[in-house]
Amino acid sequence: MAIAGFILSLVAAGFLLVGLIPFLGIINWFTTLPVAVLAAILSGVALPRRSSLAVTGFVISLAVFGVAILRLYLGGGIL
Repeated sequence: MAIAGFILSLVAAGFLLVGLIPFLGIINWFTTLPVAVLAAILSGVALPRRSSLAVTGFVISLAVFGVAILRLYLGGGIL
């Protein structure tokens, strides 16, 4: 679970970079946010084992989620 959560958080970060381009913010709704939530869930399940990958994946996915929400807020939800 930790490895899957970490990899998915990196995938979400890649989608976020594309979603930061002007007029491509809609990508955050369909790719970044769902993948970041799934990565946080998978990493959160593995957190009790004290795996460094689980902690890293959880932190990255929460950061990606926060930046994506901020980007959507600044762009009016679409831009």
